[in-house]
Amino acid sequence: MLAHLPPELAPPAADSPPGRILAATRALLAEKGLAGLSMRLVAGEAGVNQAMIHYYYGTKDRLVDAVVTREVLSMLGAVVGGLDGDLDPAELFVQYPVRMLDELRRDRVRLQLLRLVLATEPDRLRRAVRELGRHGVLGVSAELLGLIGEAQDAGRLVDAAPASLLMFLIANAFGLVFMEPIAHEVMGFSLADDEAWARHRAQLTKLIRGGILATPAGEEPA
Repeated sequence: MLAHLPPELAPPAADSPPGRILAATRALLAEKGLAGLSMRLVAGEAGVNQAMIHYYYGTKDRLVDAVVTREVLSMLGAVVGGLDGDLDPAELFVQYPVRMLDELRRDRVRLQLLRLVLATEPDRLRRAVRELGRHGVLGVSAELLGLIGEAQDAGRLVDAAPASLLMFLIANAFGLVFMEPIAHEVMGFSLADDEAWARHRAQLTKLIRGGILATPAGEEPA
């Protein structure tokens, strides 16, 4: 589903200087936020000198953009690559938001980064989407919109605007990114709690399936 990446978007090797710089920036950004991030801290964490950071990424702003862009790409690759291709096509749309949350749970640094960017730096996320173009969110979304149309034509998904269906699925995935702290205070829910997540995952899957799958003629809704 993700288009083949051009060389300039391919991630650097993890043990290379640019790879270590990105990893260090990622960890420090999630821990300290943008205000607490400095080239000096990144250099120390990555084991390089500051001149090397400037050589590969230029300014602090461009370095953070590079981290956000690759974070989006990495998450999309993990989610799309983990979708079960043997499922009925309509069921893929049930699985999509749940897989997104699975991936965010797996990597708390990614979860914290996403919260930070969405809450304080939304323009960075928009820039990342534009830079990746068809190789990222735009390409995946276009593919999913086409698949939604095909599933609707086959009578497998409810009759609703494809864009609204896709936004509904994305909202179910990313809603907990912001709402988890409130859900924890009100209901004691935490994405870090394996048992709580397993229970919610099962119910979320059921609710999404009941909301988007079309009910065959003569059958009662699930």
